[in-house]
Amino acid sequence: MVYTIEQIQEKIIPLADKYNLPAIYLFGSYARGEADDDSDIDLVIVSKDSNALGFAFYKLYDELEAVFDVGVDLMTLEGLSTNTTYIGKEVYKSFKKDKVLLYEKRAAGTRLFVS
Repeated sequence: MVYTIEQIQEKIIPLADKYNLPAIYLFGSYARGEADDDSDIDLVIVSKDSNALGFAFYKLYDELEAVFDVGVDLMTLEGLSTNTTYIGKEVYKSFKKDKVLLYEKRAAGTRLFVS
């Protein structure tokens, strides 16, 4: 199944609220509008403290896998931006180029963005 960005947002919002995440980005083939039946959903979460997220990261990943009928790649922005391997740097470049903000929590509530 190929999801629209809006369908991905609908599934992301409750989980972002549950885990009190400041923001979630989509990148990769879904963000570029090039997804097909073999595509996974590439997500980057922003966390106030990635270390504090701990086991919650794995719980979030499990919940994302349960709500989507396709694979999910989940990364933290901190982990992605500090990865010094060649592949890590290439993935970060792709993220910076393709990213779509799916969810952002503000003091006054939730703001959603669709490009």
